[in-house]
Amino acid sequence: MRRIVAALAAIMAIAIAAPVWAAPTIDLGGSLETTFQVTPENAANVGISATSDLRLNLSMEMAGGQQIRAFVGFEPVNYAPFGESQSPNPGSDVEKSGNMDKKALTPVTLGAAQLTIEKAYLETTGPFLAGGQDVTTRFGDLAVDYSPYIAHVSETDGVIEGAQVSGVRFGPVELGAFYGWATHQDAEEKNVRHIDRGIAAKADVQGISLTGAALKTGDDMALAGTVQFAPVPGVDLTGAAAWDGANEASAVKVEAGIAEIPMLPDVSAKLGFRNFDPKFNPLYRDDRKDDDGNDINVVDLNAGKRGVNGEVATTISGVKLIGTADWHEQRNADRQFVGERKTVGATAATQYAGLDIEAGVKTMWSTVNADYAILDRQEKADPEKETTVTLGLGYDIPVGPVLVNTEYDLTMSSIKSTVHELAASTTFDSPMLSGIGLSGNLKWAEGNATYIGKAEYTAPNGIQFVASYDKGYSDTRPDGFCLTAGMKVEF
Repeated sequence: MRRIVAALAAIMAIAIAAPVWAAPTIDLGGSLETTFQVTPENAANVGISATSDLRLNLSMEMAGGQQIRAFVGFEPVNYAPFGESQSPNPGSDVEKSGNMDKKALTPVTLGAAQLTIEKAYLETTGPFLAGGQDVTTRFGDLAVDYSPYIAHVSETDGVIEGAQVSGVRFGPVELGAFYGWATHQDAEEKNVRHIDRGIAAKADVQGISLTGAALKTGDDMALAGTVQFAPVPGVDLTGAAAWDGANEASAVKVEAGIAEIPMLPDVSAKLGFRNFDPKFNPLYRDDRKDDDGNDINVVDLNAGKRGVNGEVATTISGVKLIGTADWHEQRNADRQFVGERKTVGATAATQYAGLDIEAGVKTMWSTVNADYAILDRQEKADPEKETTVTLGLGYDIPVGPVLVNTEYDLTMSSIKSTVHELAASTTFDSPMLSGIGLSGNLKWAEGNATYIGKAEYTAPNGIQFVASYDKGYSDTRPDGFCLTAGMKVEF
């Protein structure tokens, strides 16, 4: 509630004060986005189920010497007109069952119980003194992006509330700092309010790029720094180190890139070393995952690992060849040694007569023969040895007036079932509709086939339609037939 009152009060104050300023130009903008999804269900629900949401963002920018931007982002409003809901909308007729499942888009009460401000801030770019340098100042919900090791924007955006300054320059050094508050759950799952503050700096000095950041969350300190330089032409060195004071843990990662190996023209190489304490886990570190839920951030990928890796690449007669090797020790959440892994692999990629070809082989030897815990997850034991062979093919096939992009991927493992994947997609125009997209995916693994087929079309009125039939293939779309219609307006 405090955030709603503060945001609305700030916007009203700007609007009231605007006329007495130096006649600034006020641009009000934002976006409203909605998606409606229908899927088959049982006859009791008229044979279908449906869900939808509304997403609303508002922003206001002031030009003419007043470089101020106000932003208000509302939490999505979700509703399900055919399915049961645990918390009906305040406007629904619960007693008389006037809205099928007692949760409809209208009537609805707009207020603290239904329309929630998710993020709000005021931001300006300009000098504090006449003739001074331009700096960016922000009040409200902050977005701190100092380092993937200790303060990544994916974990701080809209979480920390306070004040932030960035773009302050002193010679070759650029500084940024913030001071704010945030709420997190402690070990007993109780909400704890704490003070956050931090500072970051970056500079380029005589060909050496330096970055550094310090962050204090409550009483816990976190530090991170990177350095990048070329000691000799053709060799690039990058180093990163970080400290997690809350867990008394560190992380170190060093990489060297060699553009061309002496005596071996057209051959490049990479060498790397990393040592990540298994307890290294700062509160605001990068924790991103891909659409399938796989870790893609530097901390999770290297948690508890200490070792070296290398890569050699070259191109011979149009074939790009890459060889890789990796060795590392693995430790669990208690810093106990659980085993080591050795991996070697090679890939080759080329194109022949319009056919894209990529093949690879990789073998891993491991002594990690028991399950272990690391960070917030449980990892399974490795096989003693596993060899994986991959093959990928891609070709554009003309079918009448359209061009169909086709792909085939094969994965064979010495201990797992062979996996076949097929994909095809195209875009074409019909007499009544233009820009129709068709695509299909099929996966065969462990004797089971999963697949999805999709048709997409964007109407001239801006509505985007997607019809699909899925059988266990996608985690983002329901099984069976599904129709989605959505639109977005920006103003």
